[in-house]
This record gives sequence, C-alpha cells and structure tokens, in this order.
Amino acid sequence: MKELEKYSTCLKRIDEFSQNLGMKKEDRAIFEMRQSSKENEACLVLKNGNFDSPEPWFIVDENDEIHTMISLSSLKNILESLKQTQKENFELKLEKAIYQQIPIDFNDAWVVAMDEIKKRVKEGLMEFNIDLEKLIVDIKKEHPNLFMDMEAMVERVKNNEKL
Repeated sequence: MKELEKYSTCLKRIDEFSQNLGMKKEDRAIFEMRQSSKENEACLVLKNGNFDSPEPWFIVDENDEIHTMISLSSLKNILESLKQTQKENFELKLEKAIYQQIPIDFNDAWVVAMDEIKKRVKEGLMEFNIDLEKLIVDIKKEHPNLFMDMEAMVERVKNNEKL
C-alpha cells in the first residue's frame, strides 16, 4: 500500500509538470528505475506511454525522485534558446543603461560600449558580470561628446541662454 501511495505522489508531480509542458497523460512516457542484481546496473521499466512518446521521458527512481530524459538535440535546442535569451536580456539592459544617460547618437554610444565590453571579456570578465550602468557612466566621463550634458543645459535655461 505504501508503495502505491509513493507512486501516486510521483504521478501527481509528473502530472503537474507535464501539464505545464502541454503534454497529454496518454502521450508521456513514465519509466520506473529498478536496481539490477549487478551493482552498477539499473533497469528501466516502461510504466506508461511508449518509446515513441514525446520528450521529456520521466523516470521514477527507487527513492521516488523524478528524473527526466531528453535527446541530445533537444538539450542543444534548449541551451541555444537560453543563450539567445541571455543575449537579448543583456542587450536590453545595455540599451536601458545607454538611454538613461541621454545619448546624442545612440548607435555611436552602443558601438563604444560594445568595444569596451569586448575588451573586458578579453580580460576574463563574463558579460553578465559587467555592471552596465557603471560602464556607461564611465564611458560618458571618457567620451562626453556622446551624451547630452543635462547640467549644462539646465544652467543655460536658468541663465536664459540659447540652447
């Protein structure tokens, strides 16, 4: 009876996860992993679905832990997608950091920022470890011609000067 309860709990967890993936109950492959008579071998017993079932396949081990199995091509696609998302996120953060400093020409500021990022990456710093807001502030100090000088503008307005 206790075995059935454990398996039922595992099935509920698999149900929740597979629903998030849009998988139908009848389409998912669930395996039970059993220890073999040999120490370094285990046996996978198909409990639900078939060998043509869509990925991921679910494996319930002897400790009621749930594992998944996917093909190398699926793993590669996931990693490429994550890498692309990370790149897009990084670029959006860089864009925001540049716009916060009010660039005169965004593209010029972007090129200078990317050159500086490439230098830092060559020095061993990972892109996602770069403080982009600080980077752009430093670029603004080094290349003030790339950004509006808002303080000077405010002074001119206060003094009724032409912009």
